[in-house]
Amino acid sequence: MHRFARLVLLVSSAVAAGATASVTAVGASDHAVPAATAPHGALPYPLPAAPVQPGPCPPYKPPAGGTPPPLPAPIVPARSVPLVGAPPPRHVDLSAISGKGMWLTLFPGDTLNVARVVAIAHAAGLHQLWIRTGSSHDGFFGGPALAALLPAAHARGIDVIAWDFPTLSDPAADAARAVATLRTGVDGFSADIEENPEGTYTTRRRVAYYLSIVRLAAGNRPIVATVPRPVSADLNGYPYATEARFVDAFAPMIYWSCNEPGLVTSIAIDALAKLRPVAPIGQDYNMADEGGRIGLPTGQEIWRFLDVARRDGAIGASLYDLESGGRADLAALGAYPWSP
Repeated sequence: MHRFARLVLLVSSAVAAGATASVTAVGASDHAVPAATAPHGALPYPLPAAPVQPGPCPPYKPPAGGTPPPLPAPIVPARSVPLVGAPPPRHVDLSAISGKGMWLTLFPGDTLNVARVVAIAHAAGLHQLWIRTGSSHDGFFGGPALAALLPAAHARGIDVIAWDFPTLSDPAADAARAVATLRTGVDGFSADIEENPEGTYTTRRRVAYYLSIVRLAAGNRPIVATVPRPVSADLNGYPYATEARFVDAFAPMIYWSCNEPGLVTSIAIDALAKLRPVAPIGQDYNMADEGGRIGLPTGQEIWRFLDVARRDGAIGASLYDLESGGRADLAALGAYPWSP
C-alpha cells in the first residue's frame, strides 16, 4: 500500500463504550460512528454523483535523489523459481468482498481495539474489513489480531480479508506466510503486489508461482490481487493478465490525489473488468508525503468514487484506510446506498 511509516489506529472513544476489546486499543480518537449522516435518512450528496475536482494541488517536484537504484539481487534467483501453468477453472463465491469495506493497517507490535473497530464498521454498514497481517519484511504477525477480530466481526455479519505485502524476492516464503494466514479462518486473502519502485520483484514467473500456492491453500475462499491502478486500457506494463489466471478479483488502488476521482475509477474498472471482477480501493489518506495533494479527500470525493465504482459494475468498494481517514470520509462511506 505504498506506505511503511508506522501508523496509529484512531477510533472513537464513544463507540462501544464500556466494551472490553480482545486486543487493546492504540492511540487516541478522531472517528465518529456515522449513525446518522443526514436528517431523516436524506443522502448527504446528490445521486448520481457529479464530477468533483480536487484541489489545491502543489506544483510537481521530481523525487529527491533522481532515479532510484535498481533492486538488489533477489534471495531466490529467477532460474530457481518453478514455472507453473494455468490452474484449472474454479467458481468462488465473491460475497465476502462485495459491498463496502475499510482497510486496517497494522505493523508488528501494534494493537487493535476490536470492539470499537467492529462497531464502527457495523454502524457504517460495511460488509468487510481488510486487515494487514504480514509482509516479506515483517513476517506473519497478524495471528493475535485475527483471533480477536474474526469472531467479533462474524458476529456482526462482517467478513475479514487478510492482506499481505510480498516482495517476491523469495516467492515460496511469501506463499508460506499466506498459507499460515489462511489457516486462521479468514474469509479471503489479498496480496498487495506492488511495482519495482516499492521493492517488489514483479516478474510474471514469480507472480505466477506465488499465486499458484496461495490459490491452492485458499480452497473456496476468494483471492484478491491488490494492484496499481491502470491509467489506460493498456495493461502491458504490469502483470495483470498473469495475476488474473490465479486470482478471483482485482482491487486497484484508486488514489486520485489531484485527479477527478470518478474518471480514474472508471478507467481502472473498464480496463480490469475484462480480466476479473473489480473491487476498487479509494483514497482515504493524505498524499502530501508522496508528492500529491495536501490533506484528506472530501466526503464529496468519496461519494463520487463510490458512485462511479457501483455504476461501472464494481462488485464492491473500500477505503484505505481507517487509521488515516477522517470523519467526513467515513460518513460518506456509511451513507452511500451501495446495492447490486
